[in-house]
Amino acid sequence: MPVRLNQPLSKTPNADEQAMLAQLQGNILKGHGRKHTAHVFLRFDAAEQAGARAFLKSLASKLTTASLQLANSAKFRAAKKAGKAAISTPPFMTCVLSASGYTALGIAAPNQPADNAFRGGMKSRAPLLNDPAAATWDIGYQNENHAMILIGGDANATTAAKSKQIDDALKALASTIPTSVTVIGVERGRAYFNGNEDGIEHFGYVDGRSQPLLRESDIEREDAGGDGIVRWSPSFPLKQVLLRDPASNDANAFGSYFVYRKLEQNVQAFKAAETTLGAELQQLAVAQGHLFDPELAGAMIVGRFEDGTPVLLQNAEGMHHPVPNDFDYSGDQSGLKCPFHAHIRKTNPRGDTARMFGVSLESEREHIMARRGITYGARKQNKKKAFLDQPTKDVGLLFMAYQSNVINQFEFTQASWANNTSFVNASTGIDPVIGQGSASNKQKHRAGWGDVQASTQDSRFADFVTLKGGEYFFAPSLAFFAGL
Repeated sequence: MPVRLNQPLSKTPNADEQAMLAQLQGNILKGHGRKHTAHVFLRFDAAEQAGARAFLKSLASKLTTASLQLANSAKFRAAKKAGKAAISTPPFMTCVLSASGYTALGIAAPNQPADNAFRGGMKSRAPLLNDPAAATWDIGYQNENHAMILIGGDANATTAAKSKQIDDALKALASTIPTSVTVIGVERGRAYFNGNEDGIEHFGYVDGRSQPLLRESDIEREDAGGDGIVRWSPSFPLKQVLLRDPASNDANAFGSYFVYRKLEQNVQAFKAAETTLGAELQQLAVAQGHLFDPELAGAMIVGRFEDGTPVLLQNAEGMHHPVPNDFDYSGDQSGLKCPFHAHIRKTNPRGDTARMFGVSLESEREHIMARRGITYGARKQNKKKAFLDQPTKDVGLLFMAYQSNVINQFEFTQASWANNTSFVNASTGIDPVIGQGSASNKQKHRAGWGDVQASTQDSRFADFVTLKGGEYFFAPSLAFFAGL
C-alpha cells in the first residue's frame, strides 16, 4: 500500500510507510528535541565533484533517519514514564542541500527539486519578501551555501550552557571533510526555557507551542495531555511537509523543503518599545476612566503573554499548565482581544480568512509550516530562569521550517500575511515581530481588552528583528545519498 500522504502518519504504518521512514531524514515529522545544535555550512568545489559526492555518500550512514528518531523518542518516553534515567543516544544529524549545491554536485536539472523559489535561492526572492540586501547579511551568508549539516546534542550534565556531545561531533565531522568541501561557517543554537520549563525566545515569550502534528500518536498525546483539540485541530497530513525525492526512482524516497533564516533580535529596543507602548496605552485608558495593565501591550503584540497564555482567552497571564493551543478567533472576529496584527494571529489566522474572505479552512491551513527553529546567542538567567540582560545584537532565532511548497508556505506566510499591511483588513499593519515593510507603516493599538469603546493610537511597533542570512534547502532521502 502506498504512503498515505493525505493523512497523518498512522500509529501502525504500512510496509511502504515503514520503508519511507527508514529513508526519510529525521526532524521533518517531529522535532529532534535536542537542546543544543551546530549548523555547519558547506561549499563544494565544482571542479572536484567526485570528492564532494563521496563525502556526502559517506555521511549517509551518520544521518538520523525518521524511523530511528521516532524509535528513540518512544524509548525516551518509556524510560521517563518508568522513572528511569534518560536513555543515551548519539548526536542527531541531518543534511540539506541548496539548489546551487545540487548544481555544484553535477546533479541533472530533472533530478533536482522543482520549486521555483528553491531553484532561484533566497537572495533572488528579496523583492517579494522585503528582505534586506544580501550585502548587509553576515559574511558567511553573502555568497553561495551549498549544504548545511545540522548536528543536535544534549547539554552537559553540569551546565546547560555547553554541549560536549556537539563539540565531539564537530571534531569527528571535521576529520572527514575532504579538500573538495569547504566549511564556510558554523552557527550554534541553544534552547532557553522559562521557570515552567517551556521553551522561550529572546524577547521572553513562550515560543513554538502551536505546531502541525503529523503523526497520529502525537495528535492523541496532544488531545489527552494538552488542552484538547476541539476548537483547533493540530492534525495535518503528511503532504504538508513531504514530497517525492526527484533524484530517486524509489517510490518510498521522500524529502522536504527546508527554509533557514538567521534572525537577529534587538532585545533592548523591543523591551523599551514594549514599556513605552504600555505606558501610552495606560495613559489613554486612564483618560477614559478605565484601567489598563501595561503587560497587555506586549501580549497584544505577540498574541500571548510571556508565559504563553493566549491574550484571546484572558487579559492576564496564568494559563500555562499546559500552555493552551486549543482556540480559534471565531469569538473575537473584530480583533478586540487579540489584535489582527498580533504575531501569532498574523502567521496562523486560525479561520480568519474563511470568515472574512470565504477561503476554505483547508486552503488556509495549507500555508502552515513545520517549524523547527532554535535560539542562538548567550544570555544570563537567574535561578527562576528570567533573563537578566537585554542585548542589542548577537542573539536571535535560527528560524527553520519544513514544507512541501516554499512558495505556498513560507513565502506566502511572510509576504501575504506577515508583511501585508492589509491582512486581514486595511488597518492591520505588518506583523510587529517578523514583519518587514515601509517605515511609515503603523498598527492600531487599543487601550483596552474586549472593549469596542476603548481609545486607540496609531504607532509603529516593528524592526526589532533583522535578517542576517539564509537560504532555501531540500532535505533529500537517504536513497539520494546512496546513489551519489
